[in-house]
Amino acid sequence: MSAKKLLILGLALFFAAAATFLPHAAHAKKPKWEWKTGTLAPKGVGYANQVRDILLPAIEGATDGDVVLKVYWGGVMGDDEQHIQKMRMGQLHAAGLSGQGTFLMAGDMAVLGLPFLFESWEEVDYLKERMMDRFDAIVAKHGFKLLLWLDQDFDQIYSTREPIAGPDDFARARFVTWFGPLEGRLLQRFGTNPVPMGVAEIPSGLRSGVSDSMIAPSIWIVGTQLYSTFRFVNPMKIRYVPAFCVSTVAAWDALPEAYQNNIRRDRLEWSNRFTKDSRVEGDKCLAAMIRYGVKEISSTPEQMEQVKAQALPIWGELAGKLYPAELLEEIKAHLADYRAGR
Repeated sequence: MSAKKLLILGLALFFAAAATFLPHAAHAKKPKWEWKTGTLAPKGVGYANQVRDILLPAIEGATDGDVVLKVYWGGVMGDDEQHIQKMRMGQLHAAGLSGQGTFLMAGDMAVLGLPFLFESWEEVDYLKERMMDRFDAIVAKHGFKLLLWLDQDFDQIYSTREPIAGPDDFARARFVTWFGPLEGRLLQRFGTNPVPMGVAEIPSGLRSGVSDSMIAPSIWIVGTQLYSTFRFVNPMKIRYVPAFCVSTVAAWDALPEAYQNNIRRDRLEWSNRFTKDSRVEGDKCLAAMIRYGVKEISSTPEQMEQVKAQALPIWGELAGKLYPAELLEEIKAHLADYRAGR
């Protein structure tokens, strides 16, 4: 597939990673609940096919057709921050949140985006199996119900001016920061002065030279056409970012216990089927950019050790501030078990 075609697909893929369900045209019976659902995803493209084929039939089956979602596509109800506000005010019942929105919804979630926390998708899946209920409880404290834990990506490092491979390269770059306090603190540890921007400001900021580098997922870079602006990409797994699909606690509590149990029982399987395809699409977008002419940069083992040496202290610095220290320790213990058993 050409980079141009992937451009159209890419924007839908990134934002639809946050999208939960498509409205269904026909129901065997009149639904009892209509959930107003906000998403940045454009209607009818990208992940919409997966949503149609996997998630919509699953949720309808789990609720015997009693739940239908009225989806407000393409940011009609605002961005992630506005979706969260409208859920809290009762104007929306559910939303599909990007990684940025997931961290904004519940600051504790930032623990999942710590630099170099995960080494592979297998580790992510291992943790999902063991901590889905734990994160469900965290989300509930903030007034929401975790429906699905999806992925944004293992984000990459993009630059317009110079390749970024080691700590000195970070220090010379002017990074966009758009992903909250964790990202800002990380970039500061590398000695760079990050430039805060809203999502909508980033493309013009990069093209005008206000900033020259950023950490982002390949699907988003393709979707915003920034692959034509960036000259270099380093695919080091600097961070994993989740994307959560949530409802309000009130909407969830209105469902019969049997329906709730069905969703809890099957949501991990839905997530696994969904992310299996989404991860492939992320790889395709990265490969398409490289074919287009964005140069792939690889850090040497020595550079990687230096980058990690500067980045990893942030784990402890933010424990007890941005996320509970015991939550980090629980995650580390699970990952240690996984790595010991490989």
